[in-house]
Amino acid sequence: MSVTKRVLPSGTVTWRAKVFFEGRVIVQRSFSRRVDAKRWEADQLARLDAGSWIDPARGRMTFAALAEEWQASRGHLAVRSQETTRFLLDKYVIPEIGGFPISGISAADVERVMSALTARGLATATRRRALSMIRLVFDYAIRDRRLSVNVARMVSLPRGGTKREPRWLRPEQLGRLVMAMPELCRPVVLFLGLTGCRFSEMAALRVDDVVQTPHGLDVRVHRAATQSKRTSGAVFGPTKTHQTRTVPVPAALDAYVRTRVAGSAPGSYLFPSPTGGVWTNTNFRARSRWMDATKAAGVEGTTIHDLRHTAASLLIAAGADVKAVQVILGHSTATMTMDLYGHLFSEATWQAMERLPAIPLLAATPGMESVPGGPLGIGM
Repeated sequence: MSVTKRVLPSGTVTWRAKVFFEGRVIVQRSFSRRVDAKRWEADQLARLDAGSWIDPARGRMTFAALAEEWQASRGHLAVRSQETTRFLLDKYVIPEIGGFPISGISAADVERVMSALTARGLATATRRRALSMIRLVFDYAIRDRRLSVNVARMVSLPRGGTKREPRWLRPEQLGRLVMAMPELCRPVVLFLGLTGCRFSEMAALRVDDVVQTPHGLDVRVHRAATQSKRTSGAVFGPTKTHQTRTVPVPAALDAYVRTRVAGSAPGSYLFPSPTGGVWTNTNFRARSRWMDATKAAGVEGTTIHDLRHTAASLLIAAGADVKAVQVILGHSTATMTMDLYGHLFSEATWQAMERLPAIPLLAATPGMESVPGGPLGIGM
């Protein structure tokens, strides 16, 4: 029986209710009345059947301990991603709520964490990332039946600008930037600006990744050399989407790639640093004198990542369809490609505007008389 009678040495009668799951007792509790014990047992069993049961004892663990478990479960992710969450936890979240039992943390507690981040002057993107991470930690607890509600999802994401608007270079601007670079850095900039590969993917390419096809040379992109925030060195791992793709070598780099493959030992980097090693974002910016080069090319303010946007815009201008752009850039879905660059694929908005009927105006609008086409620039 799951509800049993017990007589204490004092003579008091209690009723012990036990809940079994997969052949073991997962929770038990004593009551002074049998009817209360049966009611509690029925409630626990109903929660089990509905999948909403939680272990109250495990809800007493601290947020810091839970976050440590969650962090350990993310070993399959890229090192850079793990380092980012580790930094956010240790720097901003653990000091605020790390000692709280997870079952006792409220939405108000999470809001106080976000208020503290705002008071420290952190950017909107950083605050959004911190809240998203707290949500994921609580999601982990729910999956493990330690919590039934994710209070962090009751807190709205901070509003404000979170991203710099994508910027891309025109062909002549990309050409000027390439020529403003030291000779060793030119193939890197040209490759990034024409293929849209991520910098970490380019850095990890080796001569062994070059494949001859009936159409020409391709490179197999299947790893990334991400720069560690902790050591500043390169850490090798999978691509951002954990997928392998094949990217055609642009005609402008065909001769360079063939020369590298013919004259390099197996395992050599396709785009080596001056020492023959792997580029990192930091040493490339220093060696290329990035700030000076962009200024000299007349594209001051351009970032290395803008070369990825440049490749997307050039591919679309050349007539590439959504699927082709998605594959070349390595987006996880075509939807993501459309979200970022959809406005470049269609001229429908301009065509619709051009088809608007002419609006006759009876009187000129002050200040607009000189606009070609009549008042307000509309033909009459």
